[in-house]
Formats: sequence, C-alpha cells, structure tokens
Amino acid sequence: MKETVLVTGASGALAKKTCEFLKDKFKLICLTTNKKKCNNKNIFYWNTELNIIDCKAFNNCQHIIHLAGFSVLNRWSKKNKNLMYSSRVNGAKLLFKTCKKLNIKPKTFVSASAIGIYGFDSSGIINEKNKLGNDWLAKMAIDWEKEADKFYEQFKSRTVKMRISLLIDKDSGILKYNLLSMRTGLGVILGNKQSVINWIHILDAANFINIAITNKNYSGAYNLATEKYISQESFFKTIKKILFPYSIIISIPLIFPKLILGKRVKILDFGNKIMCVKKLKKHNFIWKYKEFGDVINSIKK
Repeated sequence: MKETVLVTGASGALAKKTCEFLKDKFKLICLTTNKKKCNNKNIFYWNTELNIIDCKAFNNCQHIIHLAGFSVLNRWSKKNKNLMYSSRVNGAKLLFKTCKKLNIKPKTFVSASAIGIYGFDSSGIINEKNKLGNDWLAKMAIDWEKEADKFYEQFKSRTVKMRISLLIDKDSGILKYNLLSMRTGLGVILGNKQSVINWIHILDAANFINIAITNKNYSGAYNLATEKYISQESFFKTIKKILFPYSIIISIPLIFPKLILGKRVKILDFGNKIMCVKKLKKHNFIWKYKEFGDVINSIKK
C-alpha cells in the first residue's frame, strides 16, 4: 500500500514538478486556498489567515511537504507582507497544530525556505552554519524554519529545510521573463553585472524533495543551489550565445527599477554571496543541470 504525502502550495511550479516525481510511488493529497479546486478526494481546503484546515487531508498521512508561499515579488504592502508571512509561517503552524490535534506523527516534514535567510547584505562563501540575517525577509525565513523544527522536537519527524536559491525554469520565474525579453531583442542587466547568481534548476529541486522523502540521511537545512554559480553578465551572455544572438544586452543602474519596485529591488540585487553545497555533495546528490549553459541548451532542443 502506498504511503500518503500531503503537499501544500500544490499550484506552484515547484510543487507541480515535485508531484510528477512522486505520483507513481505515493498517494498525493493537496491543500489549496481555492475552494473551487477542492474535490473531497485528494484536494482539500485550507486558509492560513483564518486558521481553517480540512482535517480529512490528514487521513493516513506519513509525509508532509510544505511549499506554500505568497510570492515575495508582489508589492510589499502591509497586507501583502502579512500574506507572505501567513502562507509560510502560519501555514507551518497550522500543519503542526493539526497533526498534534489528530495525534499524527509524520515520518518526514520537508519545508521550503530561502537563501534570503542569510540577509540581503551577506557576502562571501555561505554554508548552512553561517550567521542568519536580520532584515524582514530573513526574519520571516527564520520563523518559517523554527516552525518546521517543531515537527522534530514534538514528533521526532525527520525535518528537511530547503534554503532555495534562484529557481531556474523556462516556464516560470526570472528565466521565463528574461527569455521573453531577449526573444524580442533585449536583455537587461540590473546593477552590477558581476554580481553573483546562485541558482538551481527546478527539476533538481524537485528531485531533491523526491529523495528527501525516503532517504533518512537527509535532515536539517540545505543550501539548494549548484556549484556553478554565474554572474549576471554570464547569465545574459549565455542566453544570447545559444538562443538569441541578435539580442542586445544593456546594463542599467538599480536606481531606475527602484523607482518602480521600491524596496523589492533588493530581491534583484543578487550581491556576492556564494552558496556552499558541500552538504548536498556529502549525500551524493546528483544534479541533472550543473552548468547554466546545459539549461539553455536543453531549451534549444
């Protein structure tokens, strides 16, 4: 009999790819904030702001994957910040409280987190033991991970926290929009062209979750990135060389997008932190996409 995996944030790109890896090995149950998608079979309703959750989603639950999170690319209004926090931190709290109420002790709790936990101003080579940041995004990630840790502290669930770098996917996120821009002939570097981009392909991130569900060696926090980080300049030049040689690449100071994005521009200011992935290598994790050029060549095929 297949074990049951409960997935939050199932409409997101990473969750969809993860479910593709898991669907043949596990029974998948999803939580959604959209009542219209609920079917009372494998998709159930929850609302982290109102502390509402359908307990039927927890029937025979052995593993939980918490990927829900209102996008931080949305405007940083007070309302949106509350949604960002609630969907992540209160979401984990609600999952924990419900497990406790139903006397369910998951074998595994896998939670998304982010490299933003190290703070906007962090730099140098960063491993999982580095000092954590104190800006609001870092504090949100810290609270997020603290809630995940409760699953180990209370239930002895093996807890895995993914400090995800830039997710690379041709169908979503930054790569999608830059491909569209460069297809029309223009690539735009924001700020310092030598700033570092730490990244991981969405399929490698999904496969990490796939392995973490059953491999008992996986535990604690992981920097989810490749060894082969790139500069902003290399990011655009690689796309130009392989896909759109006719495109023009320009650089603009961050002051201009800041006029539109406000403080959100910090997300696009990649800085110079380099993610150390020794812990991933220690567990013999194999990346499908190690080089950014491999990603772009796969799009060309």
